[in-house]
Amino acid sequence: MPLSKAGLNMSSNLSQNKKTVLSTQGYRGTRDFFPNDQRLQNYVYSKIHKLMHSFGYEEYNGPIVEHLELYAAKSSEEIVREQLYSFKDKGDRTLAIRPEMTPTLARMVASKQKELLKPIRWYSIPTCMRFERPQRGRLREFDQLNVDIFGGNSLDEDIEIILSAVDVLKCVGAKYEDFEVKINHRGIINSFLSNIMNVPEGNISSLLRLLDKKDKLSSDEFSVECKKLNLTQDQTNNLDQFLNSSIEEIISLLGDYAAPAKELKNRIDSLIELTSEKVIKFSPEIMRGFDYYTGMVFEVFDKHPDNQRALFGGGRYDNLIAAFGGDDLAGVGYGMGDVAIINFMEVHGYLPELKKETDVCVIRFSESDRISALKLSKELRALGLNTESPVTLSKFGKQIQNAEKVGAKAVAFRGNDEMVNNTFCVKWLLTGEQEIYNYEKEGFDLFYKKLKMN
Repeated sequence: MPLSKAGLNMSSNLSQNKKTVLSTQGYRGTRDFFPNDQRLQNYVYSKIHKLMHSFGYEEYNGPIVEHLELYAAKSSEEIVREQLYSFKDKGDRTLAIRPEMTPTLARMVASKQKELLKPIRWYSIPTCMRFERPQRGRLREFDQLNVDIFGGNSLDEDIEIILSAVDVLKCVGAKYEDFEVKINHRGIINSFLSNIMNVPEGNISSLLRLLDKKDKLSSDEFSVECKKLNLTQDQTNNLDQFLNSSIEEIISLLGDYAAPAKELKNRIDSLIELTSEKVIKFSPEIMRGFDYYTGMVFEVFDKHPDNQRALFGGGRYDNLIAAFGGDDLAGVGYGMGDVAIINFMEVHGYLPELKKETDVCVIRFSESDRISALKLSKELRALGLNTESPVTLSKFGKQIQNAEKVGAKAVAFRGNDEMVNNTFCVKWLLTGEQEIYNYEKEGFDLFYKKLKMN
């Protein structure tokens, strides 16, 4: 793509000022992944990929840029108004960098709805961007695990999606006492507001958004916001009491309107039996800010005193696919940011000690043995061994030290004697022992077996 006029001017200015020093600092809220960082991310993602496949989920992906109206229609008001990165392309189309994956997922499923085998079990780990204040557990650029299931029985889907959410944390080392899954149902609060408190329908969406951020407000601030929505003090008090009720109390309170609460109790009872009552909790204050949620909603909370916060969450969205002109197709899912799970592992002591995965280093003695060293490296790689070849000449001892630093188990080389006798020599770094192997298939196989045993 050709540079714009502004881009050409900037390029010209830089070329004219040879002393210009570019900053090494990246854009605020983004990250550089140095090899150690990437190694940890790969470790976590490999655990997640294995877990998702064990549940039968298939990986998918989508574009990082979508038409703005997709998010305007299907993302939360906070994301669209305050956090969206939007711009116009050269065709004067208004686009946005994806802040979340669910609208793209719904668009993709709707586009091939009749062709897809049901139930649809999909997951993805896309990169997203939101313009918000960077803080612990929250950045502007982040990866987000998205797990969704469509086209099955809602009870079974809801149970499965939360079981997979629990297992995501367990697969990186978590125990049941480390976290809680707080569960609610949008129908419960809707029934209470409409049928018990008689809140006008036009105020319910605004009140739900207020309840979603209630934990960030003081009691007085919450009361003031309730007054703005025309709630009396008695109604505010009743709402507070409701938010501190058990599922059994709410079923009794809602009476003829208790169907959503009864549905949720069935899910909670099943999940407790399948996991632990330490983990599964009913929490009527859980709302989730996205407008597309229609049924069960949940959030997973870290219980560690140094990280007591919501890690991730999700819920049921029964009307999302039909919005694209397709047939009704109910779904449920969740999104989990990579920053949150890394912080969770860190505070609980679950971060592994990861090293560069080098099996063997080949060493050289002079300019004349370059080709023989490279041939030996090729043979070792053909065995499936991670093999580093030398790209600089240094003393034998220095090459041994470098091999130890990268975590190699052995060094291998061919000196004059090994070339004459058609062998190669191996020095085992842990013991210092040296061994000679035939430069034939039998010798390489023996070396491979011993290395894998160490």
